[in-house]
Amino acid sequence: MEQKEQIISRFRNARANAVSELNKFKKKCIQIVGYYCAYTPAELILAAGAIPLRLCNSSDQYVQEGEIHLPRNLCTIVKSSFGEAVSSKSPYFKAADLIIGETTCDGKKKMFEYLRDIKPTYIMQLPQKSAGNEEFLLWKNEVLRLKMVLEQKFDVEITDDKLKDAIKQKNVQRLALKELYEQWRKHPEALHSSEIYSVLGNFDYRLDREKALEDIYDMIRYIKSEISNAAMNEHKAPRILLTGCPLGEKMDRMVNIVEEAGGNLVCIETCDWMKGAEELIDEEMEPYSAIAEKYLQMPCPVMSPNHNRMALLERLIDDYQVDGVIDFVLQACLTYSVETVPLKRFVKNKKRIGYMVLETNLTQSDSGQLSTRVGAFIEML
Repeated sequence: MEQKEQIISRFRNARANAVSELNKFKKKCIQIVGYYCAYTPAELILAAGAIPLRLCNSSDQYVQEGEIHLPRNLCTIVKSSFGEAVSSKSPYFKAADLIIGETTCDGKKKMFEYLRDIKPTYIMQLPQKSAGNEEFLLWKNEVLRLKMVLEQKFDVEITDDKLKDAIKQKNVQRLALKELYEQWRKHPEALHSSEIYSVLGNFDYRLDREKALEDIYDMIRYIKSEISNAAMNEHKAPRILLTGCPLGEKMDRMVNIVEEAGGNLVCIETCDWMKGAEELIDEEMEPYSAIAEKYLQMPCPVMSPNHNRMALLERLIDDYQVDGVIDFVLQACLTYSVETVPLKRFVKNKKRIGYMVLETNLTQSDSGQLSTRVGAFIEML
């Protein structure tokens, strides 16, 4: 189907095409707010009349730049993201009028501290655990502080009506992405894993959200029409769930490794995909409480204890009928590395399915070894 290929191409090229979109916004004096983490409440940015722009980077091209200024034994994401910021080569970082960060892992906390020397940066203070009234009140106050920062920086007023509209807008996007994913989950033979990831993983780079949503709805109709025509055969390959560190631009490489090894990558539980889009914001609640509640429940390993991640993974393993879990950990990422211990025990002992951990920076030189290991794992399943 030509339309399918065109839609996938628009998403695959979304990051490159975002440059021209950003230039249009700047000419119209529309503010751009850069963010790096799924904890950032994008609804407040939208309510301020600004555009949220994802800046988290894992590209090898900026790692060496980052290592000039940071220790080499930091994770790729921190080095690449900071390298992009200091390189003066990135049109994305250059376009941002304000940076929002959060006190998540130690590497990112220090990175945000250093970004203050380059560009206006506001750091939200994240609680250390997701449960408890005191933690909720702390995070809600941080959401309210961010509101004041945005209002002062951009000389705007964020009214409750504007915020409620932004919440509805983001919920519509989450529902559309979830519907697309659900349709594909039921009929994975309709699209390759690499194709569905190209759409879902690059949605945030489609800055014209209305056109992006139109493409999402067209893809949903495509899957339904193909299934109704009985044009495809059942996918028999082992069903793989990928969890662990966000991969950003390197996700395509990981998806291809799994597909070429004969696996069917049915679910990706990372910050790139499921973590931020899984839950909606309650539109009936007081808006600041609703935003604080939704984002604080993010199943991220920076929280201790992190029961939410195990609960999400248990549901995903059951819903997607997973045969094996690949836990991806970037080298020097202590936050995710430590959690491989309880995760392995949970997957193997409680769910009784296959589990493997991959600790790598996913460079080109690693590809051969990773392909061999993933291939052996999938063959065992």
